[in-house]
Amino acid sequence: MLKDMIKENMYYAGRLLGMYILWILLHYVCVYLYLYFCTPSTVTGFIMSPFLVPAIHCQAFRWAIYNGGNSIYAMWFILGAWIVKYLTPIQYFSATQ
Repeated sequence: MLKDMIKENMYYAGRLLGMYILWILLHYVCVYLYLYFCTPSTVTGFIMSPFLVPAIHCQAFRWAIYNGGNSIYAMWFILGAWIVKYLTPIQYFSATQ
């Protein structure tokens, strides 16, 4: 029974870790794709950027960058809260004390 619980928890932890790795990868890749496709680093790219930025693929890159950043932030917040939970002991006080 305990072995099954550990196995199930490891399964969910692996899926969660995989999801965060995918968000990190998506965020990383979209940053470079946005720079390449939406804001080229040439004079022509500077002139074309006001016309490229509203394009649908640039909006998709910005969405992925923004939401990927939020997911990474949430990952660190959850990890920090989990670590603090195990570092600080919780003391219970009864009404008779």
